Amino acid sequence: MSPRRRLAVRVLRMLFFAFLFSSGNLISQAATNHPKILLIYDMEGVSGVSHYEMTWVERPEDYARGREFLTSDVNAAIRGLAAGGAGSIWIQDGHGSGNVKEPDLLVDKMDPHAQFDFRDRDFDPYDTGIDGSVDAIVCIGMHARANTDGFEAHTVTDRISYRINGVDFTETHIVALSAARWGIPVIMVSGDNLLGEQLKPDFPELEYAVVKTAKSRALAEPLPSAEASKRIEEAAKRAMGKFLKGAYRPFYLPPPYDFQLGFQNWQQANGAATAPGVLHDGETGVRYRSATFIEGYRLSLDALRRSSDALQVLIRILSQDPQGKKYLDQLSDAFWTRWLTPEKPAPHMQPGPKPAPKTRFYGDN
Repeated sequence: MSPRRRLAVRVLRMLFFAFLFSSGNLISQAATNHPKILLIYDMEGVSGVSHYEMTWVERPEDYARGREFLTSDVNAAIRGLAAGGAGSIWIQDGHGSGNVKEPDLLVDKMDPHAQFDFRDRDFDPYDTGIDGSVDAIVCIGMHARANTDGFEAHTVTDRISYRINGVDFTETHIVALSAARWGIPVIMVSGDNLLGEQLKPDFPELEYAVVKTAKSRALAEPLPSAEASKRIEEAAKRAMGKFLKGAYRPFYLPPPYDFQLGFQNWQQANGAATAPGVLHDGETGVRYRSATFIEGYRLSLDALRRSSDALQVLIRILSQDPQGKKYLDQLSDAFWTRWLTPEKPAPHMQPGPKPAPKTRFYGDN
């Protein structure tokens, strides 16, 4: 091959690889400039939800109002994300009101810029609902962690402490650490004033929309609906702008993961300690270590189920007894009185009809 031909071949090779490199950058920039956003909603931190009945399907009139407020908050976030540059927006139900027929969100009233994530298999929005196709996560209607004075404060379940590597976890922390497996940041959250304070130390760059003030675990003082929507929309838009500039990082804790769960009494701790690898930690706590967060999270759900097995057995026995209804009513009152407020027991919960088998799944319901 002549020197001139060799030079021509080298030039062509350089141009070819330069084209591949620039094409890759263009594809990467296109993905970054049109990000896929996953919006997970809970219901306790929704703007107009001021008492717990508005989050439970067993209270039809109150629940209907709660769904309207939820849909308003989610739509405000969708508008802000779309205005800020989101490419696609997917919605998942992270609440679990007991509504087995449809999501808590009023899907027919959802802003058309977003799509609801319906699937043909059951999934956990905090676990299998998150994957590497997502660029960033937004959480709407979240609540403060357990054992604090936030409105309906809890972490996964009532009255436990949930710590990983010494960090007190809210459910927003759970979402964020689960998303970190894929390198995904949580960029915006809405909820009450106490949750905002609890998230600041671990998420300093987070855009947070305060939509109500917690007066107790049973009562919240909401903002006017228009003001709440404005705050959510503006925070979502700011979050998208910051994300596109690379301002966010995933929430990272180094492995291994040391889980500590604290309970109300030793009976609950004894039940939790029957889960594989879970050990007693003092009189009312358990702890264990996991190589990955998601394995540890799944084990925590197993331990929590075991901690409440005795209660489930009692409920099952009472429900089969012709005279058991009055005791179930008393149990319901005692539970809600202990969880929420000693001043106002909850009205009795009426059991709904047995649901038909599900063929479509939409999150934590």
